[in-house]
Amino acid sequence: MKEWVFGLEDYSKATFFQNFCASIGGSVASITVAAPLDVVKTRIQNRNFDNPEGGMSIIRNMVRHEGFGAFFKGLLPKILVVGPKLVFSFTVAQQLIPMFHRKFEDLGITHVGNTVKQV
Repeated sequence: MKEWVFGLEDYSKATFFQNFCASIGGSVASITVAAPLDVVKTRIQNRNFDNPEGGMSIIRNMVRHEGFGAFFKGLLPKILVVGPKLVFSFTVAQQLIPMFHRKFEDLGITHVGNTVKQV
């Protein structure tokens, strides 16, 4: 996202705002990608113990009776609840990674290319 939207080639030079915007996109994308499996997992956990139903039959019934949109039920509340936590985590990580990388280079632990420097 940083390269496409902001035209960055070196991500370590991204500003806080650029990292923040990229974190929003990454958070929403990760929650959206995980949503179908999360819905199926929740339905497996909530199934009746007297009449156990396998994961594949749950998926089949969801598609048959509710359509593909059923895999994304509860997506907006999940984005609103979990999204800010992920945005914060991703933004902090993206701000700290270049700082630590520079510090480790100064100490001679690593150099560009992420390989260990020969002593």
